[in-house]
Amino acid sequence: MSMMGTLGKVAMGIIVAKGMSKVMGGGSSSAGGLLGGLLGGQGNQRQSSGGLSDMLGAGGLGSLLGGASGGGLGGLLGSLAGGGTQNNSVGNSGQTKDFSSMFNDAIQGKEPEPTPEQDQQAQIMLRAMISAAKADGHVDEEEKKKIVEHLKDISDEDAEMVRNELQAPLDIQGLIDSVPKGMEQQVYLMSLLAIDLDSKEEAVYLNLLGKGLNISHQESNQIHEKLGVPTLYN
Repeated sequence: MSMMGTLGKVAMGIIVAKGMSKVMGGGSSSAGGLLGGLLGGQGNQRQSSGGLSDMLGAGGLGSLLGGASGGGLGGLLGSLAGGGTQNNSVGNSGQTKDFSSMFNDAIQGKEPEPTPEQDQQAQIMLRAMISAAKADGHVDEEEKKKIVEHLKDISDEDAEMVRNELQAPLDIQGLIDSVPKGMEQQVYLMSLLAIDLDSKEEAVYLNLLGKGLNISHQESNQIHEKLGVPTLYN
């Protein structure tokens, strides 16, 4: 299985284990206020009226993560592309696919056919999600179990890589240094999906990640709003 396929499976596992756990239950009404206090009064208490919970309710998880015609999470990634994930690959049908379409296929359990460059990009996003999942200081055994449950059909090498990333110490600077120009906002988006966003550690992590990737407060807020989650800054 390609690294793109592995990313799709791990993304599902992490999002189920971490990122959507609060939102699927309706979200935390005090999250914006909590973040405001943690970041020196910069938090925004406004919660999008629709957002992730409505997307989940209306069309299920697939409407957000899979989607059709370039939509879904892949569509969000594509809308944030700054040149880092524009590379195309030609599948069995002979049609050219960009990274976002490839990722939509992977998140739906289809086996994509990425280029080596797209696979390298997928590996960076995979590291970003796992790193963010550890932002609150740990990935507990139940969370690890949910993540690993989605690793069926991937190679032993890729599975071992995922387990090693889960066990490795948090290294946000190493992640930042690995992100090529053009992928900054997409890496931030994937990181946000892997976070509950209900603790000081997670708020500080996203703040440091955004700064390290040269993402402005406005750009950060726009990404949060795309997912219908509380923003960090006024």
